[in-house]
Amino acid sequence: MVSFACQDSCKRIVADSINFLNQKYASFLLGYVIMLNHIHLILFFKNGNRLSDWMRDLKKFTSVKIRQQIEGDGDYALLESLRIDYRKQVFKVWEDRFDDVILSNSKLLETKLNYIHTNPMQEHWNLVSKPEEYKFSSASFYEIGDLGDVTITHYKDYF
Repeated sequence: MVSFACQDSCKRIVADSINFLNQKYASFLLGYVIMLNHIHLILFFKNGNRLSDWMRDLKKFTSVKIRQQIEGDGDYALLESLRIDYRKQVFKVWEDRFDDVILSNSKLLETKLNYIHTNPMQEHWNLVSKPEEYKFSSASFYEIGDLGDVTITHYKDYF
């Protein structure tokens, strides 16, 4: 969905928004990967589940910023591919829905964490040879202790 020119800059918009929203909602990011056309997040809400509000804010803010980034890059073909004619909406960056799964124990969380960390290595992406090499992922935090740009809380703090 996002052109090569916008890859890192658009991922950075999402990463910065994740940090902001975790402060706003007092939530904790336990794991993540930001891919070219989707994201995987493992979030922990200490004081009640605010996932719907969190996701609404992420999509609302980032869709505007990503569209502006694409316009600034002059990638009009990509911009046109995001154009829709639905009510008052002109562009669509995100799908209307999101899938969520409650992770009730550390074994299930570790399974999901492994899946998202190996996502960039899947054959159809083939972006890196090791999970910790992918810049927009929590894999380097868990594998080599790299703090990176997105604030991660170790899942063992809550599971």
